[in-house]
Formats: sequence, structure tokens, C-alpha cells
Amino acid sequence: MQSARLLRSAITVVNSPRIIFLVALTARLWVLAQLLPAHAWRDFYQYNEPAHIAWSVVSGSGYSSPWANTLAMPTAQQPPVYPYLLAGIFKLAGAYTYLSLWIAAGLNAVISALTAVVILQIGKQVFGAPTGVLAAWVWSCWIYEAVVAIRLWESSLSALLLAVGLWSLPRLAGSLRPLRWVSFGVLAGVAALTNTTLLSVFPFFWLWLWIDYRRRGLSCSKWLVASVVICLLVLLPWTMRNYATFHRVVPVRDNFGLELWLGNHEGVTHVFASDFPILDPSEYNRLGEIRFMEGKRDIALEFIGRNPGKFLRLSARHFFQFWSLPEKSAWLGLSLLAWAGMVLALRRKRLEAVPYALVVIVFPLVYYITHVFSTYRHPIEPVILLLTAYTTVSSVETLGLRLFQSWFSGTSRV
Repeated sequence: MQSARLLRSAITVVNSPRIIFLVALTARLWVLAQLLPAHAWRDFYQYNEPAHIAWSVVSGSGYSSPWANTLAMPTAQQPPVYPYLLAGIFKLAGAYTYLSLWIAAGLNAVISALTAVVILQIGKQVFGAPTGVLAAWVWSCWIYEAVVAIRLWESSLSALLLAVGLWSLPRLAGSLRPLRWVSFGVLAGVAALTNTTLLSVFPFFWLWLWIDYRRRGLSCSKWLVASVVICLLVLLPWTMRNYATFHRVVPVRDNFGLELWLGNHEGVTHVFASDFPILDPSEYNRLGEIRFMEGKRDIALEFIGRNPGKFLRLSARHFFQFWSLPEKSAWLGLSLLAWAGMVLALRRKRLEAVPYALVVIVFPLVYYITHVFSTYRHPIEPVILLLTAYTTVSSVETLGLRLFQSWFSGTSRV
């Protein structure tokens, strides 16, 4: 009886959203306490583009100057949500202060801990409770995820927004309640203004919903169109600001040319070439942002046109790096398990698993042709961990069943 009660208590603990949230938050705050105050400026503020923009906002220069020593001219180098969030914190607690850093990084810790709860719920509703529990606890306890989560970057918020979007899909598939569809449109717009790459997956989510309704002989066209329109309306004010500022259509950000050049130019050996604005902003200051970005784009396109084979090799390297960085980490193995989990889920769950496959396939595409940091993967790491956990749980269940069958057949012969 005592053992049974202990087992029930343990099951209750590992399945508890509150416990998972608290464990995840504790891990992130512990990491933050280890990194501060010794590394506050170097690791959080010194080269941080959203923080530079936030400083410009609160100092009266407007949304400008993503790099140190650049002129105070308007920018669309970053999508606006996270820099404005940092600007609000700077306004409250001071620009580049220790208190502001604690508030901003602490907020990221809370957001990442909430993501653990969403991972748990997605796992339970789509892949089964054991998968959700395993993925949520790995996200909560793995120090790597805790370190990445507290960076002054949008990646923690992006991971939460994408996870909430995936969690919302089955509810949209089962309901034509207007508020849910409108909320999904708002979510898609905010996600795009947080991490522009997320905009690549939401159209496929809408398409998935349309196919799911058509498969059941139903129509969601009216509310699907309304959801898309709401998303566009969320984007519209920022797009209008960019048009008024740069006199051309820039839906969210204008830095694709720079990102393409970073991974594709003569002599590329590492991410930051000497004329990248973090190291040398003179060209950026001389040309202005739009001409600078277009110049880098033209150099990259010329390089690709003259070296198509090398471009393919660089893209293959970026593909490998996206799924394996940091070096000498567990990520290559986890990624292989996640791809196996994607295939397994598509075979077993078919249409229900398609949104997760879309995230794995579509989200990284832009990074394959530009350049890669391991932190760029963070917004889809909840999906990767869910698929990895699904592979692991399925393998254990299959192995356990085979062992049971082997034992049962052996005892039957006796």
C-alpha cells in the first residue's frame, strides 16, 4: 500500500504543470544568478541589437541604431516586439542597468517556464501523456535550454508563441467560434513581429486547417479568411511605418541581404567578416541602412551566381550546423531522433502530425541559405523535444511489448 501511494504521488508530481513550471523557472533563475553580475555587460548588453535599439528609443532617437557606434538613423533590422519590450523595461528601470537586465532576463525565464507547460499540454493532446511529460521535463531541467532562454533576445518569446499556435490548432479544427479564429490571427501577427521567420509556418497552419475541414465535409473559409486578415492588420502599422521611413515596402524587417551575405561571400570562413557593422560600422554609416542591406544582397547574389556549387556546399554545411550546433553537444543525436519521430508520427497520426512536420521542414529553410547560430533553432526546440520524446517513448513501449511477448511465449511453452 505504501509503495502504491508513493507511486501515485510520483506520477502526480511529474504530471503537474505547476511543478514543471516551478522547476523550469528555478533552473533558469539559477543560471541567471551564476552569470550575473560578472558577465552582465559582455554576455548580455555589449553586442545586443535589441538592447541597442531599446536604448535609442528611450534616449529620444527613435527606433534606430542596432549596432554600437552607428548613426542615429531609423532601422528595420529587428522586428519591433522585443526591442520595444526592452525599451519599456529600460524606461522603467534605466537603460543598460543591472536592474533592467534582471527584469528582462527574468521575464524571459518566466516565458520559457510557461513554454514547458505548453509542451506538456501539446504532448498529452497529440502524442500521449508520456511524451508530453518527458519533453516538458527535459525542457525544464536541461541547463542548455535554461542558458539560451535567458538571453536578451526574442527566442524565448518566439518559442512560446509557436508552441501556443500549435496547441491552438486542434481547438480551431474542432470549433468555428469566432474568438478563437480572431485570436489565432492576432497570435500569428504578433509572432511575425517577434520573429519574422515564424511567418513562414503560419500560412501552412491555415492551409492545414482548411484541408482538415474539407476532409470532414465542412467549411471554415469565412473564419479562416478573417484570421488571415486580422494577422495582416496586426502587421499593417509596422509596414506603414517602414514605408513612410524608407519609401519602399518592408513588411517587417530589411536585413535579408545582410544575412545572405554573412553566409555567402568570397573568403567566408566564419560568421562575422571584418566589415560586419558590429566590428566596423563605417560602411553602414556611409551608405545608410537600405543601401547597405541592398549592397550586401547584391554581393551575395553575385557570389552565388558565380559559385553555384559552393553555394550548395555552404547550404549543406548550414543544414548540418542548424541541427548539430553547438559542437560536441547532444543536438545531432536529438535531431536525428526528432526526424525519426516526425516520420513515425506521420505514419501513425497522419494529418494530426502534419503541423509538427511543417515546423521541422519549413522554419529552418531560410537559415540553410543564409547562416546559422545554434540559438536560431530555439523557437522550434519545443517541437524537436516533443518529437524526440515521441521516438523515445515509442521505442521503449515497443521494446517492452516485445520483451513481454517473448516472456509470455516462453512461459507458455513451459
